[in-house]
Formats: sequence, C-alpha cells, structure tokens
Amino acid sequence: MTTQGDRSQSSLTVRRAPFEFPADIPAHWNPGKIEWGHMVNGASLAMPYLEPYLIKTVRAALAQIDDPQLQAEARDYCAQEGQHYRQHRLFNDRLIEQGYDGLRSVEARMERDYAGRLSDWSMEKRLAYTAGFETMALSVGHWLTDERKRLFGGADPVVASLILWHFVEEVEHKNTAFDVYQAVVGKYPLRIYGLFCASFHVMLRSHNAYKSMLKKDGLWNNPWSRIRLWRMTSRFLSRVVPHMLRCCAPRHNPRDIEDPEWIRDWITAYGHDDAGVPLLDTANLDAHVSAAYLAFN
Repeated sequence: MTTQGDRSQSSLTVRRAPFEFPADIPAHWNPGKIEWGHMVNGASLAMPYLEPYLIKTVRAALAQIDDPQLQAEARDYCAQEGQHYRQHRLFNDRLIEQGYDGLRSVEARMERDYAGRLSDWSMEKRLAYTAGFETMALSVGHWLTDERKRLFGGADPVVASLILWHFVEEVEHKNTAFDVYQAVVGKYPLRIYGLFCASFHVMLRSHNAYKSMLKKDGLWNNPWSRIRLWRMTSRFLSRVVPHMLRCCAPRHNPRDIEDPEWIRDWITAYGHDDAGVPLLDTANLDAHVSAAYLAFN
C-alpha cells in the first residue's frame, strides 16, 4: 500500500440533482436521433446496478488507504455516484412505465452480474473493474462534451441535462478510482484487464437494453434504423476507443489529461452544494456554459 501525504480536503463537490421526470417524459427524448437516444437509455439502465457496485467497492477499500485526502475524495466520489444512480433509477422507471417491459429482464441480468462480482471477485479485481469503468467514463465524457451540439441539440432538456451533468462529474472525479486502485493494488496488467473487462461488460448490457427498446418500437429489423445505429455506434467507438487506448500507457495518470474547457467552466459555475444542477438549453449548446442553461430545477 502506498500513501500520498497528509492531506484531508476533497477536491470534489457533491451537488444536488433535483431532476423531475414526469410520467410523459419521452423515451424518444431526441426525436431526430431515436437510435442514439436508445443507446443512451440502454446505458442509463445499467447505472442503478453498476454504480452501487462501484460505491461498495471503493468504500470497502477505504480501510486500506492511509492518505486522508484520498479517503475524503473517495467518500465524495461515492456520494456523487449515489446522486447519479438515484436519478437514473427515476428516469429508468419512467421508461419501463411506457411499455418497455423487456427492460425488466435486462435489469435482472445486471443485478445478478454485479451481485456475483461483489461476492465472488477479489478486492483487487473489483478495484480494477472500478478504475477501468472510470477510464471509459472519462473518455465518454470528453466525447459527449466535444459533440454536445450534435448529440443533444434539440433534445429534451431534462434528459440532456441528466446525461451531461453525470459525465461532467465523471470527468471531475477522473482521478479518484485510479488513485484508489494505485494505492491498494497498483498492478499495471490488472489495470488494463479492468479497463477492457468493464468497458465490454457495460457496453454489452447497454446493447441488450437498447436492442429491447428498438424491438419494442418495431425498429430493430428496419434496415434504415440499423444503418443509423451502425453509424452512431461507429462514431462512438471511433471517438472513445482511441482515448481509452491512450490511457493504457504504463505511465498513464488521468491528471495529465486536460479537461475540456466547457467542463471546467461548468464546474466553476456550479461548484457549490447549494447551486443545484440547472437545466440545459438544448437550443443554445454553443454558448458559454453560463448562458447555456435555462433555469434551475
């Protein structure tokens, strides 16, 4: 076990996320990009199972960490992730209520997956998966931010705000799971295993979910829908995978990756507990972050 000095202040902020998801919130929240919307919906479905697993893993590792600042950041990381999955749970419930009953079997499979990982995997492997997921989330966060106008322009502001808020905070806590892994485990090959294990697993379960939704919509066997899905999947992989591969370097440290300016501005603007999480103006995504929000929820 390694330590990093006697520090006790966390650099993370735990923000309120008082989103409201009305019963009629559209499953097709980006009507111009239905396939992309369902890809996001599929990823959302994983969060109430994935993120409690991350929280339990990091909390269990606290006893093996000596650094007071890392302990504080790990606790705030868990609090941020707790906010995330609770909001996704509310949104996911609305999706299921709209008739996407097939998602229940996908959820049951994810619940079994993460229960098994908690009970059967070693702490080292669990931390590798956790750090690996956060590496993927960092890569996705950069992509979503860089292409926010293309991906979220004209979309429902509540869903767009949920997703971008979530991934802003994924970038904000980009160091935490990596630091916990390095402090408790520190094995390079296992870190790389964790990255690909977590990435493949989350993408597979998300695929199961959006496939179920597209089947319900009668689009899964539609050739034009399949082409649109293929194009969006290819765009996702072409933007995210190279970023992930750069993180495989033996000397990789997430601190060396510069955060997008829009994310830095967002964190500066909404950096206090009482600031809440505002609604995004999806018609004004090119604006500076201070002008890109409609109002507070």
